[in-house]
Amino acid sequence: MGWAKRVAYDQREQYWNTTATVLTFGSYALGAYGPESDIDAVCVGPCIASLQHHFFIVLRQMLEERPEVSDLHSIENAKVPLMRFKFNGMLVDFPYVQLPVINAAEAIHAFDPRLLAVVNEPSWRCLSGVRVNRQIMQLLPNIKKFQILLRCLKLWARKRGLHCHLLGFFAGIHLAILAAFVCIMHPHATLSSLFNSFFDIFSHWHWPLPVSLLDQPTPWRPHCCSFMPIVMPCSPPEFCASSITRSTFNKIKEELQRGFALTKGDRNGDINWTELFAPFPYTVRYKHFLRIVLSAPVAEELRDWVGWVKSRFRNLLLKLESIGVDCDPDPSEQADHSMIEPNVVFFWGLMYRTSTNICIDSVKEDFMKSVTNDIYGKEKCTHSDITMSIVWPTHLPKCVYAHSVYSQNRQNPRQFMMGNQLMNQDCNAVR
Repeated sequence: MGWAKRVAYDQREQYWNTTATVLTFGSYALGAYGPESDIDAVCVGPCIASLQHHFFIVLRQMLEERPEVSDLHSIENAKVPLMRFKFNGMLVDFPYVQLPVINAAEAIHAFDPRLLAVVNEPSWRCLSGVRVNRQIMQLLPNIKKFQILLRCLKLWARKRGLHCHLLGFFAGIHLAILAAFVCIMHPHATLSSLFNSFFDIFSHWHWPLPVSLLDQPTPWRPHCCSFMPIVMPCSPPEFCASSITRSTFNKIKEELQRGFALTKGDRNGDINWTELFAPFPYTVRYKHFLRIVLSAPVAEELRDWVGWVKSRFRNLLLKLESIGVDCDPDPSEQADHSMIEPNVVFFWGLMYRTSTNICIDSVKEDFMKSVTNDIYGKEKCTHSDITMSIVWPTHLPKCVYAHSVYSQNRQNPRQFMMGNQLMNQDCNAVR
């Protein structure tokens, strides 16, 4: 509100009528956040507050003056421009919605459809998250059970390497809608039964049949969500944005089947939670890894660079699949402490479908075309860098290698028989 008054005062408007507000969405607004969750919030401002000046300059300066705020940086050229910062140690994603009114706070709380119809596409996407959250909460028969179920599913996805939508896996909204679907289907079930039902339903789901919480027709757009179409419960209905590829879809299906195998015998809520939430054993499953190193001169530039490159990772996945290599991108981020520059390192498990050689220089060159496809990307590349190489499991950081082997030793090898056979067949074909 103080920012809105300052904007109005600077423009000599009747600032006593000018308002702004902050709305939350995502896991925080759904009450299903955990220790590692961030807060998705959106700044809703009046028509006189511009994105480039008043949001990214004026409001940023006000935030930087607050002692609670740290690690603040702007991501101005993303599909949804935003500021990202920590507030008392909590990570906050903070995009901006500009409404064509002076009293933005009153207008947005009323959610007038006529206002929503005239906002730009990034604003529409932000407000869709808020509207979807509200609709989900209204449809649920038991909010508490839904919140606990969603927390469990997010932990499962994180442990099994399925939690990063930029790498072709689940976004928070995907899991929220799937969890809500199970809760609505079984309104009186116990929590353990809901967990079992989740794996039962979606391990046997006839994808690409869409999952929808509402009984209404949804226009089919196979180019954007052909593997796991999930419909957001809003009007008009929209599909959740998805980066899932063929190889990440196959891993999701395999993990759903594994979850069903571990929970299908449940009769009295006696689920082996340790087994279910065991970390995914990357170094046991794969014999080759794609090592991706992102580096920049200073830590602040590295944060922007990593965010920019990750938003284009789907292109790299598709490139690898096009040359006969399926990929399991581990979402965890490591650091190479032997390097002087700040850096982030990713390790992606590789499975070769055919006897092939990977020309890593060609793969990188093709990927860089998508990274430098506009002025922002070209400017970043002048200061930052990407390196790629193929490595063996023993070249992974010791903490990753030891942890993965340890987790595999705790599990029943039969659970991974199919995956191991596929891995051995693929790796034996490498030349």
